[in-house]
Amino acid sequence: MSAYEPIAIVGIGARFPGASGAQELWDLVCGEVDAVTAEPPADRSDARALYDPTPRKAGRVVSLDGGFLDHTKGFVPGDYAVTERENATLDPQHRLLLQCARDALADAALSETAGQDIGVFMGQSTGEHWDRLHGNTTTDMYAIATAAARSMASGRISYAWDLRGPCATVDAACSSGTLAVHLACQSLRTGECDIALAGGVSLVLDTHHTVGYSAAGMLSPSGRCRFGHEDADGFVRSDGAGVLVLKRLSRAQADGDTIHALILGSAQASKGRTAKAIIAPSLEGYLHVISRACAIADVSPDRIAYVEAHGNAAPAGDRVELHAIGAAIGVHRPADRPCLIGSIKTNIGHPEAAGGIAGLIKAALAVRNRTVPASLHSDQPTSQVDWTGLGIAPVPRTIDWPDTESAVAGVSTYGLSGTFVHILVGQPPHQ
Repeated sequence: MSAYEPIAIVGIGARFPGASGAQELWDLVCGEVDAVTAEPPADRSDARALYDPTPRKAGRVVSLDGGFLDHTKGFVPGDYAVTERENATLDPQHRLLLQCARDALADAALSETAGQDIGVFMGQSTGEHWDRLHGNTTTDMYAIATAAARSMASGRISYAWDLRGPCATVDAACSSGTLAVHLACQSLRTGECDIALAGGVSLVLDTHHTVGYSAAGMLSPSGRCRFGHEDADGFVRSDGAGVLVLKRLSRAQADGDTIHALILGSAQASKGRTAKAIIAPSLEGYLHVISRACAIADVSPDRIAYVEAHGNAAPAGDRVELHAIGAAIGVHRPADRPCLIGSIKTNIGHPEAAGGIAGLIKAALAVRNRTVPASLHSDQPTSQVDWTGLGIAPVPRTIDWPDTESAVAGVSTYGLSGTFVHILVGQPPHQ
């Protein structure tokens, strides 16, 4: 088995603002839809009493906008081996992941799973539900332990479908979901499992993190993620979950699976102390992880026509990421065909631990359909970046794939703890 054998994406489950399912998400990005709103679901903490348009004001939030899901619909506990006792305190993030896993398994036409070596790798960063329950001394402690712990993000899926492969929940902040995919690919390539489910989840359940992000100047006062824009001013928090079903390409072809896209290679790395602050990205970190992913995938940088960026619209972070993509990929591209760069966060906000999964699904569908969806708010590219000199360009409108060769895209993520993940996705083989 080749260390470089591609991994096939054979199933997708997706729940993001404005989209239930992969096709709806694709329609959303191609339709240039803005799914951000100032109207959270009725069951959420209402931030209106905390609103203050003054930037960085302690204890206040500078914007009420976000990308929200109604996570209360359609969950039947018994369908997922969840008892009524557990369901009373089950983390809504875990309900959402279970539903996405069901959709992904159905998309992959996997009905017989019990007892198989199927791995589960899920990314989750926030634990607002746990925090709320843990402070309630009247709450059933068994229910808290089994229904709200982060480890149950993966454990619940393995238990629901009786999956016997590796099972782990990972937290690398905004790189959590893509790191879960990277680890799943490694597990498949080493033969530790035959099939893997990988994904990530995040729900904005409380205002504590929002207040902190606002005080740090990370939230957008304008209420939009304007990645790479002259007036980019931060991100908008949002909900989301995505789960992929993965197989080695040879296994997927032998099983006659429909293949959405291929993961050609992936890499993770820490920036170490190459930035002034622990939460800040660094040029060295991005360059290192992109070059490593290209080497693992055996893909020349000039083959990468599009990069789905981390792109959370933090002005300093955008500049670093754009410079890195240009230096690692763009300068190797033909002068008349720069590397195109966009971010799904411009459509749906930033679903944090699930943000990379949203971008990966978008990139996978982009290479499959040989189409590059528009990245919103691309009308005024930042003047702090030499776009032409770096061989990169924004995507102000949805266009056909710019290259004639088999499509290859990169997916870039960065977690504020210092973890970079880069994944290269390729067009599926002719089916």
